[in-house]
Amino acid sequence: MAERIPPELQTQLLKLQQLQNQLERLTYEKSVIEGELREVNEVLKELTNIPQDAPVYKIVGNLLVKQERTNVQNELNERKELLELKSRTYQKQEGLLRKQFEDLQKKVNELVQKYYPQGTQGSSPPKA
Repeated sequence: MAERIPPELQTQLLKLQQLQNQLERLTYEKSVIEGELREVNEVLKELTNIPQDAPVYKIVGNLLVKQERTNVQNELNERKELLELKSRTYQKQEGLLRKQFEDLQKKVNELVQKYYPQGTQGSSPPKA
């Protein structure tokens, strides 16, 4: 007959899985923000490489609309600041989540050792 996983261990394993899912979501969102930030930086760089009198267009829906260069640069710089702030926030959250994950992982390992000590004769972990 297979042993059941103790409720305390089940609870901690569920929390660990939830933390892992949060961490994966956060990592994905952070990568999206960083991709957008790279794109904004590339556009700002290109704006410095074209002549000052060259026309600048902005995509609005399905249209290209002529814009003042300074307005476009200001919008892009504001967007860049916002994205950098979001990126820093995600980095901090990721650090906190990773710490929580590692701490909980240690706790789960301790519980596994408590309920399924190594070296005990005839003892084996439960089968899923």
